[in-house]
Amino acid sequence: MTAQIPDTVVVDGLPHAVAAIDGDPLFEPAAYDIVPGPFHTGCYHGYVCAYAVEDDRLLLRELTLGPHATAAGRPVAADTTIFGVPLAEDLADGSFTAAPLRVELPFCGRLLAGRGFIRELGVNMGFAPGWKYEQVVELVLDRGRVSERRDRSAEVAAIRLAILGGRLPDPDGDRRGKGWGARTLGLGYERTFPPAEH
Repeated sequence: MTAQIPDTVVVDGLPHAVAAIDGDPLFEPAAYDIVPGPFHTGCYHGYVCAYAVEDDRLLLRELTLGPHATAAGRPVAADTTIFGVPLAEDLADGSFTAAPLRVELPFCGRLLAGRGFIRELGVNMGFAPGWKYEQVVELVLDRGRVSERRDRSAEVAAIRLAILGGRLPDPDGDRRGKGWGARTLGLGYERTFPPAEH
């Protein structure tokens, strides 16, 4: 296993990494007759999404699929269109990207978006949780519309200091412990906030 390519979300014009999700999936490929296929080791689930919040709506702006994905039951290729947009092939890795998109998503729940990844905290496994980012914004959405925005950077900084200072255990557990790798592939809130915090 290796570090995973995070989905991104543009908030207030700035790109952030999706660091945690609590609620529905942000984007469910099967709902659109898309079946992701094997990609490379940096993308186990077979697709990468770029989202944006525009006019308080969550939009899918770009979708990248691995070379073994299917859309409407057919293998993806350079002549495939998704959401009315033709796919562009990246010859370097064989992936296909549909962009620019403007797909409104009906997500209900919360998401954490992180900016300013702290490189010294990186591990070559899974997705980085929110406490490894300098700035963290939380979006609360109802049927794809943002109902609340919260700057949680100060809370996350306090958690980070407590983890690094040994006053709070790493929410992912010991790297040598059983299940650590699998936990790093999740995007649950518990990876950023201890259970009592969320």
